[in-house]
Amino acid sequence: MKKLISPVIGMLSLALCAKAHAHFPTLNCHVSNTDAKLLSCTAGYSDASLAGEVILKVYSYDEALLREVKTESDGSVSFSKPNGEFYIVFDAGHESPAEFDYAELE
Repeated sequence: MKKLISPVIGMLSLALCAKAHAHFPTLNCHVSNTDAKLLSCTAGYSDASLAGEVILKVYSYDEALLREVKTESDGSVSFSKPNGEFYIVFDAGHESPAEFDYAELE
């Protein structure tokens, strides 16, 4: 029985250790300095690494998908700001997705 407990404790320790080092997705957006109709966003992670080429989904408040935009290799993208209320989702496929709400622009 002791031979079975040691590996289980070791595996549990590794699993908990990996969880402590997990990074969650981040999404920062702002109105472009050169054109007020453009929105610039950067997708990344909490350890300050960039997300690379990922898809951001832009939704209206009634959860209709307005558009999908692909970021550049540095995690950045600029696109026309939608009319009305909207939010943007960066789903890294683990943990909770990062969201940006248009109200954060004001």
